[in-house]
Amino acid sequence: MKEKLLFVTKGGDDCDNGFPYILELAKTLNAGIAMLMVYNKKVMSAYEDVMAAVAFAEAGDLETVKQLIQSQEKEIKEASDKKIRGMYEKCSENSVPFTHQIIADDAIKAIKNFLKDRPGIDMVLLSPNLYAGKKGIDLKELLRNITKPIVSISKLAGAKA
Repeated sequence: MKEKLLFVTKGGDDCDNGFPYILELAKTLNAGIAMLMVYNKKVMSAYEDVMAAVAFAEAGDLETVKQLIQSQEKEIKEASDKKIRGMYEKCSENSVPFTHQIIADDAIKAIKNFLKDRPGIDMVLLSPNLYAGKKGIDLKELLRNITKPIVSISKLAGAKA
């Protein structure tokens, strides 16, 4: 059985947002899951890291700036690897084929290139973490570039007591 569902997410601690939905859908459809994890290696998300990097850069200590950036990249990769192992295990427990690819690129460009190489994908499912922040994915642009059905998974709202 080939992958039929493409799960697109950003790397990091919340890369598995929406995965339980996709796993249930894959079981229902008797389909496999291909996960595309997209992230920008150059992003420094923590304000303190940015300020520290600026201070070291102004002082001419470029080696420390490089170490700060590499440290953050390592943390993101470790968190992502742990989540990927968890997703793989859940798929194995449910007899759902699972493959993944990690890429540092623009999300829309990465999805388009991934689909070009894998025509067996029937549906693209977007993790809620792709909408976080100002640099979230542009759905209108995605719809102009992708001809497959696209499902945008929303974050569950917390229940109020």
